[in-house]
Amino acid sequence: MKLFDLLTRMLIDDSTRERFQQEGKEIKGFRGLLRVFPGHFHRLTLYNPLGVLAGVAFIASFYNPWWHAKADEGRVVIDAFAFWLKHSVPPIGRVFIIETPLALSVLLLLGVLIYFLIVFWGSTMAGMKGRLYVVAGGLLMLIYTAGFYGTLVYALHRIGGTLSEDFVVYTYGGMRPADVHTYFWPSYYWAIGAGSICLLSSLIHGLLPIRFYRRKKEVE
Repeated sequence: MKLFDLLTRMLIDDSTRERFQQEGKEIKGFRGLLRVFPGHFHRLTLYNPLGVLAGVAFIASFYNPWWHAKADEGRVVIDAFAFWLKHSVPPIGRVFIIETPLALSVLLLLGVLIYFLIVFWGSTMAGMKGRLYVVAGGLLMLIYTAGFYGTLVYALHRIGGTLSEDFVVYTYGGMRPADVHTYFWPSYYWAIGAGSICLLSSLIHGLLPIRFYRRKKEVE
């Protein structure tokens, strides 16, 4: 019961709380938590369109790889997407590849979807509470991109390479050197920009609300 009450306090907005209190509806326990969702969208208003667009742009960046590497005159290629790899590394060199397990890939994808839901929920909530949700979503996006960068640094460190410049690795048991060329795809910077815009959009939260319902005419 306490868990449901905590989630209710976290998710409910002030206008929904006041309306439920006026109608005498209980907002405690599991039943109260379930009432929060239809209550939140009773008069759907988008208080932060820019935040929602940034969340969509962040997810859209997953369609293309974020980082690219090629070696051995293009015979070996690695494309690192946001949560999985596509590569043509021969078996002898796969010991140095950090592959994301399928289960972890699914969890990462679910995590990103949760980021978007946090931003969307905050973007449809008025006031400081909605603003904080948008800030949290933007920070999580930027943390994700930083984690991706850190993973690359660790992976390249294992083979003596860096992200700042091209380097040489020795293939076929150390018999032959191969130049490695690396770079970030624009989609990675797109993701960083989306997280940054989402974070900054909290500054204009509620300034230009978009209402998806018709206001009732006041009766004199």
